[in-house]
Amino acid sequence: MGGAILKGLVRAGYPVQQISFFEPSDSVASALETLGVKRVHKFSEGYGNADILLLCVKPQIFSKLPAVWNEELQNKQNDSLPDIEKKTVISIMAGVTKEKIRQSIGNTEIVRIMPNLPLTVGKGTIALASDGVSEETLTFAESIFDSVGTTCRVQESWMDAVTGLSGSGPAYVFEFIEGLIRGGVSMGLSREAASKLAISTVEGSVALLKESKKSPADLSAMVSSPGGTTIAGLEVLENNSFRGTLMETVKAATKRSKELG
Repeated sequence: MGGAILKGLVRAGYPVQQISFFEPSDSVASALETLGVKRVHKFSEGYGNADILLLCVKPQIFSKLPAVWNEELQNKQNDSLPDIEKKTVISIMAGVTKEKIRQSIGNTEIVRIMPNLPLTVGKGTIALASDGVSEETLTFAESIFDSVGTTCRVQESWMDAVTGLSGSGPAYVFEFIEGLIRGGVSMGLSREAASKLAISTVEGSVALLKESKKSPADLSAMVSSPGGTTIAGLEVLENNSFRGTLMETVKAATKRSKELG
């Protein structure tokens, strides 16, 4: 996701000369360098020159960061490194609270966000935990991420639910679209035609939902003629607990986010 954010920012026109990144893997780093951003080979190099630190590591390994990384962050005796209190840290880690991050890296202003993959095409959804963060920092964070999608301020206590809904949500949408495509193919359509129809249907439905200001239930009812084809299909969804399954999906992802923390 760190690479996805970087690509999204570059795609949106964020100045590449203002971005540097630390990535231990040479193969991953090489792909990112093609974007024109600068790779730093020591964490202290990037840390020393940055005002904003974007913390993009997996929550499973946060407590096991390399010893030198921790030492560089916490070494207040090293005059070559500014104090952590002068930095703003933006974390994308699921489940890891601001307090846990602060205990590991020191007393600084921390913004927790939960982005999702569509930010790589400028259509991301980025939730920001706003409590305990200055308005100035929130506004600045929004100015960064508004360039790659839609930002939404939430309470930090909601972040696990955000992860389960919008953070993981694109995968649910992709599975739904794949199901529509396979259904079309099973009824004789070519995969190319079924893909085009399914994707366009989802795009159009979302556009209508946003423009009409009606609820999803109201729009579904508008499509469903009595005794018609749509209601026959909806009966199958209802009989197979389609909405209930989606609810349980979000709950399961939310629970896992809490476990990761």
